[in-house]
Amino acid sequence: MRSTSSPPSCPPRWATPRTDRRTYGGQVGIIAAKLGLPLLPWQQQVVDAALEVDPDTGRLAYREVVVTVPRQAGKTTLLLAVMTWRAVTWPNQRITYTAQSGKDARLKWEDDHVPLLERSPFGEMFTVRKTNGSEAIRWRNGSLHTVISPTDTAGHGTQCDLGVVDEAFHLADHRLEQGLKPAMVTRDQPQLWVISTAGTSSSYYLKAKVERGRDAVRDKATSGLAYFEWSAEPEDDPGDPATWRRCIPSLGQMPNVTEDVIAAEQRSMEPAEFERAY
Repeated sequence: MRSTSSPPSCPPRWATPRTDRRTYGGQVGIIAAKLGLPLLPWQQQVVDAALEVDPDTGRLAYREVVVTVPRQAGKTTLLLAVMTWRAVTWPNQRITYTAQSGKDARLKWEDDHVPLLERSPFGEMFTVRKTNGSEAIRWRNGSLHTVISPTDTAGHGTQCDLGVVDEAFHLADHRLEQGLKPAMVTRDQPQLWVISTAGTSSSYYLKAKVERGRDAVRDKATSGLAYFEWSAEPEDDPGDPATWRRCIPSLGQMPNVTEDVIAAEQRSMEPAEFERAY
């Protein structure tokens, strides 16, 4: 349960460090490889730290994991590997996924999560229910991977072991979390993952997460909240490829994520939107 991965060539600006505790991160790396999507160095860094185990309790050291990373970095791969690991490692897990809207969450689940799983060695281990409003991947060991809309009542009345909030910059407040977190209180290994590109002026939920995450890193916290942020320094030139290499961890690591592509994006996008996205 100890990862021996090498450090990423694009280290995060803010990050909860690894300790000498054992971690499930290596297991997630194996799952990702079986899905045909081996983890990039930055993704392995996140799971290695985020899935450390408290030696005194045997439970996950961090109940919450927050990741902010530019677009096209591999968020889907990371999240699917974590959700699949959770589903197959422990029986009867309740995994809840949501995104900026119910429609977006369902499309991501149906167009990305399900096909990747069906083509993988895990394809014989689950069935899929696509009924609108009650979508679920039902694992043979009793685990359930469901999709919800980010509404006032989302998560209420159901138990949840792993909650995943994708593209959190769209959320204006904490109502979704107020539904998810109480559903985790009685579970043995609860964890909430919040992941997103950078926010806008109305991204109050994500802004609060960023502020608390940076505080946790400053305080060298080793429990509660794990935080990881890839971003440029305020004085960095957004048009300089050296800046891109410091804050886009997938640059040169994923197909078509090259300096030429990022340069083309910069030319075609509004400056403020380019800076937020990359």
